Amino acid sequence: MRHKKLMGLARPYLEKNDLGADHTERVLNIAKKHHRIPKELQEQVVCSIILHDIGGSTIEEQYNRGPEIAANLLGQLGYSDGFARKICETIRTHHERLAKPSKAFRILYDADQLAKLSAEEFPYHNSRKTDWNSIIDLMYYQHSKALARKMLNQRKI
Repeated sequence: MRHKKLMGLARPYLEKNDLGADHTERVLNIAKKHHRIPKELQEQVVCSIILHDIGGSTIEEQYNRGPEIAANLLGQLGYSDGFARKICETIRTHHERLAKPSKAFRILYDADQLAKLSAEEFPYHNSRKTDWNSIIDLMYYQHSKALARKMLNQRKI
C-alpha cells in the first residue's frame, strides 16, 4: 500500500522528466517480471525504482536533487532514516556500473537498462546514438543480457 502512496507522491516530480512516470512504471514492471526479488529486499527494490529518477531529467539533477527529495517523501510515509539512506545512496549512483553493488542495486540497474529497449523508449534512446552493445555488456545478470539482446533484435528489424 505504501508503494502506491509513494508513487503518488513521486509522480509530480517524475512527470517533469523526459520519459515521465511511465518510465518508472516500466522499470518496476520489468524488475518484477524478470527478476526474482527476495522478499526481504522487495521494499528496498521497489522504493529504489520508484525514486531513482526523482531529481530531474539529467544524471546531475538525479544525483544532486534526487536524494533530498527521496528522503523527504520516504519520511512522509514513515520509513526509517536508515532505510532512506540506502535508497538515497542508490539514487546517487544508479547510472554507474559499481564493482560490488547490492542485489537491490543490480536489479534496479538492469531493469532500468532493459526499459531503454522497450518499444516505448527505444526510439528516444536510439535517436541519441546509444551504444546498445555497451549497455548490454554492462548489465549484471546473464538473463538480463539475453533478454536485452532479444529485445534489441526485435527493435532493429
